[in-house]
Amino acid sequence: MKVESEADVNALAATWDQEGVAGPSKITRIEDLPTLEQANGRDIKWVVEGIIAEGALHMLTSEPGAGKSTFMASAAYAISRGLDFMGRTTSRRPVLLLDAENPLPAIYERFKRLGIEPNQDFHVWGQWVGEDPPSAGGTIVLEWVARCDLKPLIIIDSVIAFHPGAENDSNETRKYMAQYRGLTAIGATLVLLHHVGKSDTSRDYRGSSDYKASIDIGYKLTNFGDGARLSRLELRPFKQRFSVDPVLHIRYSDGVFSAEKSDAPRNITERLCDLLKENPGITKSEFEKLAHKQGPWQEQRTGFLG
Repeated sequence: MKVESEADVNALAATWDQEGVAGPSKITRIEDLPTLEQANGRDIKWVVEGIIAEGALHMLTSEPGAGKSTFMASAAYAISRGLDFMGRTTSRRPVLLLDAENPLPAIYERFKRLGIEPNQDFHVWGQWVGEDPPSAGGTIVLEWVARCDLKPLIIIDSVIAFHPGAENDSNETRKYMAQYRGLTAIGATLVLLHHVGKSDTSRDYRGSSDYKASIDIGYKLTNFGDGARLSRLELRPFKQRFSVDPVLHIRYSDGVFSAEKSDAPRNITERLCDLLKENPGITKSEFEKLAHKQGPWQEQRTGFLG
């Protein structure tokens, strides 16, 4: 079903609940519960090793214009071709990008810059096709996921564009997020693109705390480039239900992202040095604005330049 109102959200959540209890119970006694060793799916499998887990619900956040749509489009296209954005071979996997955020000219320019060409496993549904993209929990998406032998990667751009209610309302957000949890239950991997807020309590993500409670892995993407220019980015987890890479530094040049894992998290001084090297000739006030994106380090960044 297409989610357009609060009533639709309630109906969708009820559908997931009904499907979860439908059919006769396989366990009739507590003593019949399987052990962990007997249960299927106990081992973590990766779509992108150490970053995107198969069958998990992810959220990727950033400030507007920081490059999350560009980065995720590039990563998704690579995955549809049997690669990851770090150049390693992986399983070729179907991808669906549901985009209710960007107009066709922006998508066309982005894909051209990234060298994205159509292939049978890379699908994009934006408003330009003549019909609004459906909710991820819609019938057409569920039917597609069921037909995929290797379960797909689905990207939502962006969370707020598909949210039918108030994102700060915990009840509405919890019900809205139920559709994504239901998709992971049938094997799909989800990445939700979202924005950060302006307050100190919303540096990682904007809206209800039920966003964070609902996801398995959350990342914040920070652009250290000058303004809207992409050059060096940092991917850092803010929520993880199982271990992922602690930090990933990513470079962008001529439509190509390349990533280099850090052996250990860099300290504040090292990161500020990197930021200064990336922006030669920058003024003190401009430097402090860029450094502010990295975290609440008022004393360190003001003292760094003397």
